[in-house]
Amino acid sequence: MTTAPARPDGPAQPAGHSWIARLRAIVRAGGPSAAAELGDLLGSARAHLGAAHPTTLRVAAAAERELSRTRQVDETVAAWSAAHAEAGVSLGPDDPVTMEIASAHLRWLARRARPDDLRRALTAQRAELARRHETLGRHDHWTGVARTDLVVTLLTLPLLDPDARRTTAEAAELAAEESGRRAAVLGGDHLLTWEARALEASARLAAAGAGATARARPENGPEPGAKAARENGPGTGQGVQTALSAGSGPGGGVAADAGSRAGAGRAGSMGEAAEHALTVAEACMSLGGPLDAGRQIRAALLTAEAHLAAGRPGDAERAARLAAGLSAVRPRPWWGGADPGRPWVVIARTGARADAAGHAARALSERSRWFPADSLWRVEVTRLLHALDGR
Repeated sequence: MTTAPARPDGPAQPAGHSWIARLRAIVRAGGPSAAAELGDLLGSARAHLGAAHPTTLRVAAAAERELSRTRQVDETVAAWSAAHAEAGVSLGPDDPVTMEIASAHLRWLARRARPDDLRRALTAQRAELARRHETLGRHDHWTGVARTDLVVTLLTLPLLDPDARRTTAEAAELAAEESGRRAAVLGGDHLLTWEARALEASARLAAAGAGATARARPENGPEPGAKAARENGPGTGQGVQTALSAGSGPGGGVAADAGSRAGAGRAGSMGEAAEHALTVAEACMSLGGPLDAGRQIRAALLTAEAHLAAGRPGDAERAARLAAGLSAVRPRPWWGGADPGRPWVVIARTGARADAAGHAARALSERSRWFPADSLWRVEVTRLLHALDGR
């Protein structure tokens, strides 16, 4: 049923006011009917306000955000690309709706991870960060969003180029900057600050791993990371999808102090990076309450990656199985941006079970439901399967 929202009694309201009120009510309520309700609201706004109206675009962004949790990545990239083009015509580049749509479009483009996707997203995100830094300032919320977007893409690049030392080091530096910005602006105990700390922890793990790979490479030997790429798929940046899109709220005492003292962009040794990641993950697991499955999944995956990096495969497997169990019972697979195949990749890499190839096959099956055939996320698991079959 597609109906226009009832107009409130009393004085005339600004154009779009009733749609915004309805939008807020739907988003607050959430639930399985939210996507359909937002679709109806979007149709109504387009009919009454026009497709290019700022309120219509705001509703469109909310509808696309909800729909993106349940549809294949190709469809989501196309939808956000169309919304981005519409916003670019109707709104200025510094309009919050334009910036929200631009960020979502480029995040999903990078997440799809076809080879050219990552290059395009990286170029556009660098330009957008520079633009927002110049026009809005380094401490603006939307500059922070652009900074986080770029970090996530940098941590995905090892899928394309195994020599990850520069990109992971840059990611760690940017993530530390964003973590510091949020602590200063929002406070050290805010959940959005912990979101940035979790991303920084993933970046530090990736940077430490890339550095260790480079140090272990024999002189005149293969390029850095080549052996890891052949055997396991690109091995750095594996925590990239574990730290996305956390919520907001209070944090906690000792862990908050530990987070604020964290390495300010320096990866340090693998052991240091792993222990720091475990501290952050433990804090994040306690935030948001038992119903926040998305945050718990991301924290469990960060825990698994940290244990795996520290050489504790049994602990890594247990944490990854927790993430897999939480993923299996949630109704919307992309809730919080957590890759449905990631837990099974980690379990397969632990080597703790004879059926590692079976776990890798499960990861490929999960990813095949969402990613196109040429996505580097599917290529990663295919390489891992080949390596396991050849053991």
